[in-house]
Amino acid sequence: MAGFAEEAQSVIRQVAHVPFQPKSGQPVTVTARFADRVGARSATLQVQLVEPGKYIRKSDKAFATTWRDFPMHDDGTAGDLKAGDGIYTAVVPGELQTHRMLARYRFVITNTAGEAIRAPGTNEFPNFAWFTYDGIPAWSGASQPGKTPALTFSAAFQNTLPVYHLLANRGDVERSQWDGGADHKKLYGTLVYDGCVYDHIGFHNRGKGSTYVNGKNKWGFKFNHGDKFQARDNLGHPYQHGWNSFSMEPGASAWAQINRGMSGLDEAVPFRAFQLAGVPAANTHWIHFRVIDRPQEATPGNQYETDLWGLYLIVQDVDGPWEREMGLPDGNIYSPESGLKHRMENNTDDGTRWRKFLEDCQRGKKEEWWRTNLNLEVYYSFHALNRLVGNVDIRPDGNYFFYHRPGSLWTVSPWDLDMMFIPKTHQPGYIEAIHCLDVPAIRLEYQARAREILDLFCSDAAPNGGQIGQLVEELARVLCPAGQERNWSELDMAVWNFHPRTNDKGAFFRNPCSDGRMGGGWERKLTTPDLAGFRKYLVEFCTDSRAKKNYQINDGDPHGYGFGYLSIEAADKKIPATPMVQLTGTPKLSKKYAFRASAFASPVTNATAAAVEWRLAEISAPGVPGFVTNQPCRYELQTLWNSGELPPGRPELQLADNLCKKVHTYRVRARYKDNSGRWGHWSEPVQFVAE
Repeated sequence: MAGFAEEAQSVIRQVAHVPFQPKSGQPVTVTARFADRVGARSATLQVQLVEPGKYIRKSDKAFATTWRDFPMHDDGTAGDLKAGDGIYTAVVPGELQTHRMLARYRFVITNTAGEAIRAPGTNEFPNFAWFTYDGIPAWSGASQPGKTPALTFSAAFQNTLPVYHLLANRGDVERSQWDGGADHKKLYGTLVYDGCVYDHIGFHNRGKGSTYVNGKNKWGFKFNHGDKFQARDNLGHPYQHGWNSFSMEPGASAWAQINRGMSGLDEAVPFRAFQLAGVPAANTHWIHFRVIDRPQEATPGNQYETDLWGLYLIVQDVDGPWEREMGLPDGNIYSPESGLKHRMENNTDDGTRWRKFLEDCQRGKKEEWWRTNLNLEVYYSFHALNRLVGNVDIRPDGNYFFYHRPGSLWTVSPWDLDMMFIPKTHQPGYIEAIHCLDVPAIRLEYQARAREILDLFCSDAAPNGGQIGQLVEELARVLCPAGQERNWSELDMAVWNFHPRTNDKGAFFRNPCSDGRMGGGWERKLTTPDLAGFRKYLVEFCTDSRAKKNYQINDGDPHGYGFGYLSIEAADKKIPATPMVQLTGTPKLSKKYAFRASAFASPVTNATAAAVEWRLAEISAPGVPGFVTNQPCRYELQTLWNSGELPPGRPELQLADNLCKKVHTYRVRARYKDNSGRWGHWSEPVQFVAE
């Protein structure tokens, strides 16, 4: 167990086992201090050893009968450090610790009245546990055994991602993943991560129409109350709040086999892009997943009979801990498919508000209703990014959530982003909130935000340019660890390309690849049939990469398709001209950074300037001054400072001394608004390193 629940704490004041994650042959010392009210006179440690391939569920008869007793001491002997200090100690011999073994433990306390008390004693939290593990072995596998050469993945390589171990009954694992009769059925196992044991947790398959299409399918995990999962992000930093549950994506969309080999970049990039644009969206990180459901760690001569399941993408569930991670106060979260997903504390809403909001969205409401009900700023970014990343699965009845707190605006959040970067029309491509764009003033605001995203996120394809190219590069570095010969997409291919359970065998890096299911046929060609080819594909999809600027919606050409789609929606021939910005003065002689924008101009006769606006953003990536190793990159979409609307008569800017840090890299831009309320494009950036 990673922690211990409130019920256990009422009896046990502290508990520990050392070493935290033993290796084979190491004795384990268990110590415990019990609550004074218990009146402990003596204590016994009970240990249950769960051998690999012989998983014991809490509901199994063996769970109640296979415990071994070890006397505990508080007399300064047998490993106890100090007599009479209230800390009871027992040592479990080293010969009992074997590789891949789960050891559960609990206590039986005899009080001064001679009564026996078992702790922890609740059904949900019946024991503590440790996991004995000697380390990950190297693994070799071929994309197509017998036809392609085997690739070897060292233990050092495999440890470049966090390792999640699931210990479970083999039949349960197979039913969960491949038996339609167990669809969404909650089964039970033990998850081990960071040495922490989360025992008796629930797991199940995920998905709706895609549940059993792939072979390598989706998982869901749910943890016990009071024993929240402590996850870490791609940089190894712990998330601020423990999780109740998470979703685990295979990085191989059931309905977008054409993306097989992206290894989850097609989901991780959009989720992070939404966050950068100010849309509350789930956190994601990649893991190395292993399943212990058989006695042997690997079967010689069969690359598929092994603990190794390979690469998966963890997606944080949109619930209470997610709200706190996003800095949102506790509210209700609704799904168009299932209704209320998370209920805020002390709230009795039965879904009436949600149903009323959905109905009103379809009724041609006027501008004021939208402004007082829908978080328009978030919706603009949400809608624009769905266009940019080719989300063909967004629809009125699914694949998004709404967050709402009484008295606040309804705020949309994306979900189910595994059918992306496709240059065709599949589902309708919108949610009911799209009707807000029928209001002319709101449509103008959306178009302005769409142009912002084009300028600040889609105009620089460089791997260190603070935009989409940098985001793809940042996330791809997780899959291509420095100093390693192999990458995780290669391991994913070796494990799953011709796995016996895979349905569309040989789909990894198929090139060229045709797809006739998404609104009509189209073809995808990679520059190289590997992860590098997919990285380039993603960047080109989102930037102005098409040689002939003949963008049309649903045209099937992935080159610049997302960029073109968003450009079509953002197009307005009446917007002010894009200004030019220059750095003025001599920064080396003055700490004041000053800038000047060119004069207002417009294609509209008699149009006048209504405002000028300036923005400052920091960018950071490896090789860019100011980048800090093991910290997230910085992007232009993340506004550091904004001037707000200023009178247009003096298009000059002088930055305050305290806005910039020395040897950090910044970009300054300006734009104009005219008297019709139209904002033009942001200028090209002036980039500088603060001195």
